[in-house]
Amino acid sequence: MWFLWKRRNTILNGGYYSVGKVIWEINNTILKFIKLRCKGNFGLNNWPLIVQYLEGYSVVYNFKVVKWVPPPINWFKGNTDGASKGNPGPSSAAFCIRDHEGNLIVAKGVRLQETTNLIAEAIAIRECLVFCRDNMMSQIIIQTDSLAMVHILEGQWETPWSVALEVRFIQNLKGIVSARVQHSLREGNTLADYFANLVFDFAGNYQLNSIQEVPNEGKNIIYMDKSGTLIIRRFLAESIC
Repeated sequence: MWFLWKRRNTILNGGYYSVGKVIWEINNTILKFIKLRCKGNFGLNNWPLIVQYLEGYSVVYNFKVVKWVPPPINWFKGNTDGASKGNPGPSSAAFCIRDHEGNLIVAKGVRLQETTNLIAEAIAIRECLVFCRDNMMSQIIIQTDSLAMVHILEGQWETPWSVALEVRFIQNLKGIVSARVQHSLREGNTLADYFANLVFDFAGNYQLNSIQEVPNEGKNIIYMDKSGTLIIRRFLAESIC
């Protein structure tokens, strides 16, 4: 359908798009799919074998158990999340800090100007570290579900100019409060995600200093994390053809 729509619009705008080209692009797309997903490699005209190959196609999923893990005794854990509705679009950054028993110390959310997910994630980490510095909290494990930010902070990826200032600030704060930044799967970062979206519900900034101030939905997440509730994550494995 995409190539038919593409041909229609090309012709309507005065261009030329032959039927033969549509057929070729459809064939080429199917062959690329087979090569990518099934590791198969066929010629353009070998349709009987292609059809036979696709009939045997099946998707294989792997499963992983995920849960929120409390920090060691005398350490804190800060989960952070940045949200951008549109990327770029209206955005928020939030964090929550808990102790080794899973008790909530603080949760804070801030509304941002229109920005991207990556910038929102960086600001969330920075805000968490700033709070720790200002409140003389040290020995904190920061977890984010942004693998990109973890790679950037670890120096595995080149720092994009859009977050360069935030990254420098974060690296400086990490040394001040003895912080580590780790990646968490989304299912282990549910509370921070909840607080990031709460910014849009509250239509502004907020700071919650006890579990009693947290809405019921957030309380349920906190109790589930404290009890070590397991969440099953399903992800696509190698496909079998």
